[in-house]
Amino acid sequence: MTTVTPTPSTLNGHRATTLGRSPFAATAPSIIAAIGYAIAAMIWVAAGATLPGGRWLAVHLFTLGVVTNLVLVFSDHFGRTVTRSAAPPVRWQPVVVNAGIVLVLVGITTATTEAVAVGATIVTAVVLTSYRRLRRMRKQSVGARFAWIARVYERAHVAFVHGAILGLLMGVGVLGGGWYSAARIAHMHANVLGWGGLTVLATLVFFGPTVVRTRIVPGADERAAGALRLGASGLMVGVFLLLGTGAGGDVATVLRIAAAAAIGLLAWAATVTCLAVAAAARGAKPTTNRWPVIALSLWFPVAAWADVAVIATGAWRFLEVVGLAALLGVLVQTIAVVLTYVSPMLRSRSFAGRDRLLARFERGATVRALAYNTGVIAVLAATASAGVAGAVLARAGWALIMAAIASLLVAAVAPIRAVAAEAPPVSQVARRYRSDRG
Repeated sequence: MTTVTPTPSTLNGHRATTLGRSPFAATAPSIIAAIGYAIAAMIWVAAGATLPGGRWLAVHLFTLGVVTNLVLVFSDHFGRTVTRSAAPPVRWQPVVVNAGIVLVLVGITTATTEAVAVGATIVTAVVLTSYRRLRRMRKQSVGARFAWIARVYERAHVAFVHGAILGLLMGVGVLGGGWYSAARIAHMHANVLGWGGLTVLATLVFFGPTVVRTRIVPGADERAAGALRLGASGLMVGVFLLLGTGAGGDVATVLRIAAAAAIGLLAWAATVTCLAVAAAARGAKPTTNRWPVIALSLWFPVAAWADVAVIATGAWRFLEVVGLAALLGVLVQTIAVVLTYVSPMLRSRSFAGRDRLLARFERGATVRALAYNTGVIAVLAATASAGVAGAVLARAGWALIMAAIASLLVAAVAPIRAVAAEAPPVSQVARRYRSDRG
């Protein structure tokens, strides 16, 4: 982290304490790109099948546009942090990876296989470069307590590469029939549980307690290190076994049950990791992110074990429900937590400005978390059901989800009114901080 020295500056005629460059400054381009993709995904979800690409494009706007941008930039940021590396941020990465992402999205929308192939190749090359960088930093680190987290990031990158290859084979029409269905399921697991899920789990170990301003449960990081090593291996074995079910017949049944057992290792790892984070957050003082951290820490094990049950029984009609639980309950909520933690440091260089933005996030935080998670439950229930009741639940659920996300985005990007440095703290966090310091 960068040490900063407060210096005086003038805001509307008042002297205000300013700060140096944010330690998260290098993440800004990727965050801006992710917000753009998130807004586009919300538009496509709201429009249904009336826009080009329909729901399939909406999914990739989120998984490729939002998740990939944020996983790459925060893997690099936290990778440098946990390995104590002095390597500078990668400045070219956002431009190149987003060129590839746009090509894939255009290819999906226009059914142009050449665009999909070129775009997927570019994105995969960037991820491989990031993998090599993480591996190099980890091997050069000495005595770093959390260096194992970089190793889990590497495993997440490997999962993305396998998922990307499967996506490319499907996108250009190489796979068909039963092999296409098997590859699609394997692709989803590699990208959602591997690329996104492993990154979330590794980061949650230390970042979850940090954002709720509490300490890690004693021994939680050691237990998570061992569990995630097995969980990551189990996931990748499961992905290959799921792909093998494309062969059909009795062999497919055996492979499917074996895949459920393998992915069960990841579900166990998620349980070990997330329950410790939920326990730490439950004992923390109220903050903007306390309930979202608790919620996503509960959603992850639930979604992972539900996935194991779906695979073991072959009840594929419920796979979409499980996928939405992982996307909405875990990934979107994790991104919201990161946004509320990082944006005050990116948006303002004054203590007063950061405090004002924190106060925005605090207003209605509990109601927003409750509305969002109620919306997720409604959407899952609607997806599992049918008929008029399902349609009503879906509309109500998506309305709650969109309202919660929109309110958060508005709070994050709206202008911050300049205030005097002498102004009293307006956020609960700032009040407690200044009280603790006397």
